Amino acid sequence: MRPALLLVAIVALVYVYLMQFVDHALSWVPYIVIFLTFIKSGYFTFFTFRQVNKSIKQCHSFGQLLWIFGLLVMLIIFSYAADFTCLVAANPSSFKGFKPFESFNYFEYLFETFYFSVVTFAAIGYGDIVPITTPAKILVMMEIGQSFVLIVFGLSNINNIHSTIKNQ
Repeated sequence: MRPALLLVAIVALVYVYLMQFVDHALSWVPYIVIFLTFIKSGYFTFFTFRQVNKSIKQCHSFGQLLWIFGLLVMLIIFSYAADFTCLVAANPSSFKGFKPFESFNYFEYLFETFYFSVVTFAAIGYGDIVPITTPAKILVMMEIGQSFVLIVFGLSNINNIHSTIKNQ
């Protein structure tokens, strides 16, 4: 599990560093973000869930499986926050509720979009930040779908995890 945490940390740091230098004003950036998010969602849905199923069958401890599940949730939330940040940088009117874009501070917007991603993932939706453009709405729908699949998958496997651990 430590190599996975290290990999996630490295990818996050590289991503945050590199996104400061990308020209987000290009008109094709929102569509590239949507395309890459679609690929990412497919990866999370098929490959990662398959790996978690293997871990369940190998009877890892319940605590370790919760750590893996929590790491997966945080990775999904952070990755969508980064996607939302790219959309805000490409088109400041993608979302209603962000501060004026004049003094762009990438880390501040990353925090704001992280907050929005957590609220969206949890299906709370306070309404303080709202998607306006079509690419923004598509990304929000993709995160809601991803969170639904992850939560349903997690809840449906809790019984399997307890049964497997009890049988040992």
